[in-house]
Amino acid sequence: MTTRHEEPGPGGTAHEEYERLRRDRPELFANPPGAWTPVLEEFPAEGGPYGVCYRDRYVMLLRDPVAFPDGRTGGYMRIVHANGQAGAAVLPSCDGRVVLMRHFRHATRQWHWEIPRGSPEPGETPEQTARRELHEEIGVPARSIEFLGDFYADTGVGGSKAGLFWADVDHPHADHIDEGIDRIELVPPRRLDEMLAGGEITDSFTLAALLHARLRGLAPFSS
Repeated sequence: MTTRHEEPGPGGTAHEEYERLRRDRPELFANPPGAWTPVLEEFPAEGGPYGVCYRDRYVMLLRDPVAFPDGRTGGYMRIVHANGQAGAAVLPSCDGRVVLMRHFRHATRQWHWEIPRGSPEPGETPEQTARRELHEEIGVPARSIEFLGDFYADTGVGGSKAGLFWADVDHPHADHIDEGIDRIELVPPRRLDEMLAGGEITDSFTLAALLHARLRGLAPFSS
């Protein structure tokens, strides 16, 4: 999935947008016991700006008013997804091999070996997102699919979870490559271990899905 950027739409001031989000999704503003930076109910007079600093159809950039342990108040940045979830990633397995894509990412300005993933369309469940992204990016549907678990890609800045899945698929369509993907490879277990040991796989979604699949004994890790 290629990240797209759009101009923010009308919706009020940064503070109004923030208060609307607080009403609609209170779980994003929970203060569990011992929270290191509790979110404040009111915007402090100093240390701003606070509120929704940016939004498009995919993500929102928040600067929350928080209290720090030393008594100071100030802002803390985070990103949340507009649909309430970060989408899904799916680890495809084909004939005992893992399907990996070499994908260019703007954020790092590098090519990365990855599994299919993407943001949800309105109303999609994580499994529906996984099935759609799988078909869009490697050109074949899932013959079967299994949920592996929920996943936060970066708990330091990202506030939305994604679903991780494993899928059994037919051979990918090589003529389907697009969206910043320059090739698709079917990687056997020994080569996969070499890539992991050599630091060739650095994408967090891919690493997490591989770990789950290995622990569950799913192909290509089945005995």
